[in-house]
Amino acid sequence: MAANLGGTVYNAAEKIWCGPKCKEIYSRDMTVGEAIVMQLRRTPQKVIQIIESTGETLTAQEFLNYSMALAKNTLEMGVDAGDIVGVYAKHSLHLGTVMLAAFLCGTPVHGVFHGFEKDTITKLYETTRPKLIFCDEENYNKVLYVMETLKLNAKIVLMTGSLKGILNIKDLVTYRKDIGDISSFPCTKLSSADTAAILCSSGTTGTPKGVMCSHQSMLHNLLYLTATMDSVLMCFSTMYWASGVMNLVQSLLYSTLRIVPDRAYSPEYFLELVERYKVTHIFATGAQMADLVLNTDKEKARSALRSIDTLMAGGAKVPQAIQEQMFEILGDNTKRPGFTIGYGLSEIMGGVSLNGGYPFEFKPDSEGKLWINREACIVGENGQRLGPNETGEVYVHSPYTWMGYYKNPEATDQAKHGKWIRTGDVGYFDSEGFLHLIGRAKEMFKWKNFQICPQPIEEVLQRIPGVAEVCVFPIPDLVAENLAACAIVRTKDVEGNQLTAQMVNEVIEREMDSFYHLRGGVYFVDALPRTDTGKVQRLKMSQIIGEIDR
Repeated sequence: MAANLGGTVYNAAEKIWCGPKCKEIYSRDMTVGEAIVMQLRRTPQKVIQIIESTGETLTAQEFLNYSMALAKNTLEMGVDAGDIVGVYAKHSLHLGTVMLAAFLCGTPVHGVFHGFEKDTITKLYETTRPKLIFCDEENYNKVLYVMETLKLNAKIVLMTGSLKGILNIKDLVTYRKDIGDISSFPCTKLSSADTAAILCSSGTTGTPKGVMCSHQSMLHNLLYLTATMDSVLMCFSTMYWASGVMNLVQSLLYSTLRIVPDRAYSPEYFLELVERYKVTHIFATGAQMADLVLNTDKEKARSALRSIDTLMAGGAKVPQAIQEQMFEILGDNTKRPGFTIGYGLSEIMGGVSLNGGYPFEFKPDSEGKLWINREACIVGENGQRLGPNETGEVYVHSPYTWMGYYKNPEATDQAKHGKWIRTGDVGYFDSEGFLHLIGRAKEMFKWKNFQICPQPIEEVLQRIPGVAEVCVFPIPDLVAENLAACAIVRTKDVEGNQLTAQMVNEVIEREMDSFYHLRGGVYFVDALPRTDTGKVQRLKMSQIIGEIDR
């Protein structure tokens, strides 16, 4: 089967591309909680979690005991299947415990980033209105603000720290003799199509929406294709991101050791952990990989990463220049997948395509070939399906249930088109079956009737020495409709200090057609505006630059 896994098949009659087909491991009646309990009971003494800062470990049996005790206590607090559980916490000893307990209770988890401020949390919890919120001591007052603002009657449990009179996670995970069998938990009464977690959409075009992720999609969309029980997994993402949830779930489904980094990402910390724990499988963001490439000695990185089987980057576009340098760093490890780039959607709780990493093929400047059990088509402006090398919106189909956005039927209807999910991304499949993305449909703009995609310009700019981050955006113009402009964050070195607008313009004028030239200007900024999920807010840039000019 492996020899065919990297293929994408094109159905010319229907104009549909299909990824490799693979049998499902779990039945359609299985829920995530049931599957995890079955696996952990097979390997009770295996260490499956290490908290990096303290060295605390949990065996499969300990993890199971804590989770089932917490699940029992959660139900006794009056939280019922279908109620939402909020998680506003950083990585800690029992963050994974909370997730499994929620799976057992049938209470979908809505995780938010622990660094968000109170107004952002209020906006995110306005719709889901969790009945139980797990938070850290440092965020306790923000949770009180959210509850007061939303008139929310929720119970609060502290994950780290302690406050007098406030429930602590330690009080709820104490072993109980009356736990009973898995059949006593609500998860056994659920359908695999029911919601297991709620993720936030990217929010690139507005307020993030609550993406309902089913048990089916969690069980059948594993993050790493080559992981085994002997692998060592690591991911800096918390339960706010699909990558964090998927990393956790796969580690539990395989009884795999998971290293939990509970300090903020830095290239030095990243490499230190990989080398110390001989990590084999990692998910990292494109920004983290750029930071690693731009701020670390390559020989030092190559040495530290020798244990790596798969280092997958995703979450946002990874510039080609960064990809090339990562391939160089991992280039001496030819018998393993090494560096791979994933393109995925929260709506399908997993990947759409994968570029590189045996058995998948790699092609520069592409998103790779379709993920297992995926279908895709390219749709033009008039709704017609397009063939190879024709550009339109990418539609994706996954065989696993997606119920839509939580309490948002209008947005759900806009995102669905029959069996297809509209990605909002513009791209095409080439004649070899590789997917190419050229931008977001809502981010493209016109200059004198020429359609301009920001991404090709950014790819050229990213290669300029001294450029750390870049964002191309339109500035409205009465005559030309829009002028292409760019905002650049300089690297913190000599090349960054010496970089000028003239140098940037000279590169663009030398390497790109005239309609891509930066007639709207080159602007140097300290940071790019980002959404709650960390993606660049391109459409806000012209407003920000206007304020700078004033």
